[in-house]
Amino acid sequence: MKTIKNYIYYSFIFILIILLIVGFLINKKSSASKKNEISNLVLELKIRNDQLAKMQKNLFKDGYNINNIINQNKISFKKITENKKLVDFNGYSLKNFKANNNFFDNYSFSKYTTKDILFNGNLAATGTAFIDFYNEDKNIFLSTYDGIFAYSKLSNIEEFTKVKSNINQLITYESFYLSDQYGIKDILIDEKKLYVSYVGKKRNNCYDLKIISAEIDEKYLEFEIFYETSNCVDTNNEHGYWAQQGAGGRIFKFDNSSLLFTTGDFRNRPLAQKLDSEFGKILKIDIQTNKAEVVSLGHRNPQGLFYSKKYNFILSTEHGPKGGDEININHQPFSKIKNFGWPMSSYGEHYKKNYSKKILSEAPLKKSHKKYGFNEPIKYFVPSIGISQLVSISENDREFFVGAMGNQIDDQDLGIHYIKLNKNRDKVAEHKYIPLNERVRDMIVSKNRDTIILFLETSSSLGVIKKIN
Repeated sequence: MKTIKNYIYYSFIFILIILLIVGFLINKKSSASKKNEISNLVLELKIRNDQLAKMQKNLFKDGYNINNIINQNKISFKKITENKKLVDFNGYSLKNFKANNNFFDNYSFSKYTTKDILFNGNLAATGTAFIDFYNEDKNIFLSTYDGIFAYSKLSNIEEFTKVKSNINQLITYESFYLSDQYGIKDILIDEKKLYVSYVGKKRNNCYDLKIISAEIDEKYLEFEIFYETSNCVDTNNEHGYWAQQGAGGRIFKFDNSSLLFTTGDFRNRPLAQKLDSEFGKILKIDIQTNKAEVVSLGHRNPQGLFYSKKYNFILSTEHGPKGGDEININHQPFSKIKNFGWPMSSYGEHYKKNYSKKILSEAPLKKSHKKYGFNEPIKYFVPSIGISQLVSISENDREFFVGAMGNQIDDQDLGIHYIKLNKNRDKVAEHKYIPLNERVRDMIVSKNRDTIILFLETSSSLGVIKKIN
């Protein structure tokens, strides 16, 4: 067993080195030959990830998990940056950056990195996890992409204690633990209840979205199914299938009786316009009955979700295709079902040029929403920024941080965007950007809005942003 542990450990270190090299190269302007070199490194990384997945698969047969071999009881983080002004941390001298971003002088940034999170949601990531506050913001709960759970005190986020669970008994299909397409998509803690969303397998070659829930227990989490879509997306459909770029899965507490939940189209694009399908939607789920109703449709892959109870609006973000990431706002969201246009309207383009006439008629990506009877985004990004979670950072719910993943600093990926809405909250009045050279996968904010925690998946790190009084 010791030999197996050593082999896994050194394999992991090798993969981490490769990831760092890939991240460094991807974020530099490069010639055609350099791009070819990056392509070769990404291919090599995929081979290594496949080898790692094979090791995990074999270990499962013997009742082991590769994560627990690396560190059985803890997920340890090491502080590498402490209380630097956010505006000075990034290290990039973009044109007019300092002059246009004095706002970020009001925030400090600390960073903690770990080698104990193994699997990831993207080839450009070292490790992927989702986080949430609990116990009146005194603690943080963390879930890795492949279902390892841990908690820490906010005052000591360098050490997370692992929590055992029955997730392996509930989720038994291997791809969940081995593939970057599947895995956990979000967590939410509501009082003493933990909700976890993920891509589930309903039957062979047909995948759905599920939410499981458990009472918060720092010793053992006993999960049960809370919600699952009534249908699934077949991997064999005319439009194709890609869970990684189309699952959604964000959860947000609406009120004491219901949750909001985002679902993507899994690249089966027409589902987003079908009211009888739960895919490509924002749903409202009743906590008591577990039944869902459609709040809005015409969504591709909603990755960020916020509801303002005080001002009664939903703000959401979603990935476009090649370009066309969106920020959408839905005022009085429960007065009628709103349609945000996908795949009839989008400011992005198809990845391929040779789609059939039938596919193009079902997904024409028209360059207006309003003209065709849909709700316009309040902001869109061309090129895409790899948009992710958003959090409100002001009491009046007009100011937000929006995460960006992607791979290009010059495209305003790999960092955070500051968005300020106008007084009517129907337009973007200000927009600023700061690069972190990190894919921002998840963000949470404390109730008093002075602490924002980020999960940075490029280096498998936690970022801590604090407001400077």
